[in-house]
Amino acid sequence: MKGNDTSSEDILQKAGYHQELDRGLTVLQTVGLSLSDITPAASFFVIAAAVFPMAGTGAGWTFLIAGIVAICVALSMAELGARYPFAGGLYSIVTRVLGRPLGFLAMIDYVVQAIFLPAAIALGIGGYIHTLIPSIDANLWATLLMLMVTALAVLSVKTNANITGVFLTIELIVMVLVTIIGFTHAVTPINQLVHPEIYSSSGSSSIKLSVVLAAIAIALFSYNGYDSAINFSEETRGSARNVGRSVITAASLGVLFQVIPAFAVLMAMGTSHAFYASPLPIDYFVTRFMGPTGAAFIIVGVVFAVFNATLAIVLQFSRVIFSTARDGSWPEPVNRALTHIHPRFKTPWIAVLVVGLLGTVLTLLGSAIAAITFTSVMIIILYALIAVSAIVHRMGQWRTAALPFRMWLWPLPPLVALAGVILALTQQTASDLVTCAAIFAVGGLYYVLWGRRTKGLWGNPADSAIAEEAIEE
Repeated sequence: MKGNDTSSEDILQKAGYHQELDRGLTVLQTVGLSLSDITPAASFFVIAAAVFPMAGTGAGWTFLIAGIVAICVALSMAELGARYPFAGGLYSIVTRVLGRPLGFLAMIDYVVQAIFLPAAIALGIGGYIHTLIPSIDANLWATLLMLMVTALAVLSVKTNANITGVFLTIELIVMVLVTIIGFTHAVTPINQLVHPEIYSSSGSSSIKLSVVLAAIAIALFSYNGYDSAINFSEETRGSARNVGRSVITAASLGVLFQVIPAFAVLMAMGTSHAFYASPLPIDYFVTRFMGPTGAAFIIVGVVFAVFNATLAIVLQFSRVIFSTARDGSWPEPVNRALTHIHPRFKTPWIAVLVVGLLGTVLTLLGSAIAAITFTSVMIIILYALIAVSAIVHRMGQWRTAALPFRMWLWPLPPLVALAGVILALTQQTASDLVTCAAIFAVGGLYYVLWGRRTKGLWGNPADSAIAEEAIEE
């Protein structure tokens, strides 16, 4: 893990960029923002809740396997992110390690996530608000949530770090309560979960390995967000090593606060068919053991968590969109607009508005957006590119050179990560894979017709002001 103490700002300047964003975050604040992006409570209650009916009593092992893969991906990201601490995050890394064409497709992947993920997370608030106030219009509340988040995201990153810190504390308390409830009401010993089963109205059956592998993709989605520590690297103070530390710390906490509660819930629910059949299984769990009043308290915490997650995701992806424009990815008028920095808050405010308002519009589509499942495949594909980048990067000139942050147990993490994501990809639906292939085909065509002809990162090296070659330390 030891490396040099080169500052992120020095690396930024050597790459041909200028320090435009406010470098005001401490490592703790960056970890808080990244963990808020993962948002264990919202992920566990909204996204990962689908794992329980899908994997039955094997859900805990699904979370655990996905957690191991996520930590391995995070170790790869930590080393590469500390070496390339740019707001573009993962696409910036892939571009500099694997080349422009793959880097451009990684950027397209990130942009698609920026379009759909904020709305998908915001809509997760609907089902839980509806349990509190049945007459409420869930889509309307999700839309109002997006508007509030967009307004807040324009403020300084330090202000938003403090806001997300408060909400993060609330949601971690919720996860601790869920864990305590599960373990104190345990009826199923953990050794009985070794042979997992799926439960339905017709009875139970042994779970197939293919189902566990398919569920891993959902669990990986619930852990997603630790890469945002790299996206905030241009706003984090101190050495580049801090970027790597932030990534692995956020990922470890995000996994810990979901794996342990998953086993706690399973040990308490045992073979309850009603739990696995519920559209909101964790809501069913807390209602059963805490009653309506206690469950309402937990659900309020989940609502805060969804708000927190949406804010952190808009903050992250606005930095990505800002970076794509700085790298000359779009027509020049668009690039100029998206790279505007707020004179007071030092934030990419137009990029914030683009991400936030797109999310606001999409929340109005409601169930149509909730039905979109290919985003988890896009995330897995980006993880695969990072795992390959980690291998190629270390096998090259950085095999023995000093790095700001060195992953532990090399070369195990990228190999495990690559194997995990490939297995998960093999279990995805044909429609999702075709959708992703179509997106990359359009992105590739755009690169050939426009991207490589620009004067930014994607253009001719001789015409580019942005350094692509390895930075000499």
